Amino acid sequence: MDSEFFQILGLLVVSMGVLLVAADRFVVGTEDIGNVLGVSPFIMGITVLAVGTSFPELITALYAVEEGKSEIVIGTVLGSNIANILLILGVTAILAKSFTITWDLLHGDLPILFGSLLLMGFVIYPVSIEDQKLFQGLATQISQTGSGDAGGRAFITFGESIILLAGYVLYLYYYTLRHQEEVAKGKAGDPQERPKFKYMSLVWVLVGLAGVLVGAKFTVDFAVDLAGKLNLGNEVVAASMIAFGTSMPELVVSISASRRGNFEMVLGNVTGSNIFNTFVVIGIPGLVAPFMGDGVSLKVGEDSILLLQFPFYAATLALFLVVVLDKTLTRTEGWIIFMAYVLFISKLFSFI
Repeated sequence: MDSEFFQILGLLVVSMGVLLVAADRFVVGTEDIGNVLGVSPFIMGITVLAVGTSFPELITALYAVEEGKSEIVIGTVLGSNIANILLILGVTAILAKSFTITWDLLHGDLPILFGSLLLMGFVIYPVSIEDQKLFQGLATQISQTGSGDAGGRAFITFGESIILLAGYVLYLYYYTLRHQEEVAKGKAGDPQERPKFKYMSLVWVLVGLAGVLVGAKFTVDFAVDLAGKLNLGNEVVAASMIAFGTSMPELVVSISASRRGNFEMVLGNVTGSNIFNTFVVIGIPGLVAPFMGDGVSLKVGEDSILLLQFPFYAATLALFLVVVLDKTLTRTEGWIIFMAYVLFISKLFSFI
């Protein structure tokens, strides 16, 4: 490894640090303004906090599309979703030794989580007639020359992006219906009880937003440079380094919540973030792709996404279902799912 490699790696770490700190300040400022306006805590939780922890992934995805590197979008989403369950839940269970789950996951987020998985599979795999033609052409090219360009063989179209975003809207509607009492607990009717507006809240929103934009741009740039240095696909670096870095807010929130015994927040943070990533972090870049770097539609990317990352995410959700259905998550189960994350990273970099 030459000095330039370590310089790029260091700059990538700094860029992700700026991205995460700026996202945190943006969330803090937005939450303060929401309290001043009398928005209910429940609405703040499923919008500002849920969006805030996934905000780095979203802005990074938009910059990736602008630069025509949209394989980073899918790689970051899949890598982040896998890290949210295997890394975050695993570390939390190891530190907490064991915790009991009282939240009714089976009739709550789990069906939506698995539904988002199926929808993602339908939009990223080539199931249309046109997509099948691309596959057939690729197979012919490989059989004749022994090589082929897999980089543009699957796409997420504008219409599919609309469907993904509609799925998130339905999720919010469903969640709001199930928690009508919490929605009604805002302070809109008690203006005297609201905190006073602080100009620093607005400053944090603006500074945080600017920091996220700058941090995301350089994160994408340095990630692409690093992928070139390591002779890896952009989606591999996205699913590992970028996904790990952008999952740090969820990890910090989860560890803090587990120390306070609030294990329901840990699960809500993990499931909510994965649902947002699948529907929104893929959906919004898919909408803007025709007008930005990709020209027509959002490219899915290389073999790593279709043959490793998505199947591993499907297996991750199956493992998640097994370990949470008995309403208890033990330290042993925590080690098992953490080792599954080690296996994913090892496979991603072809270590084993």
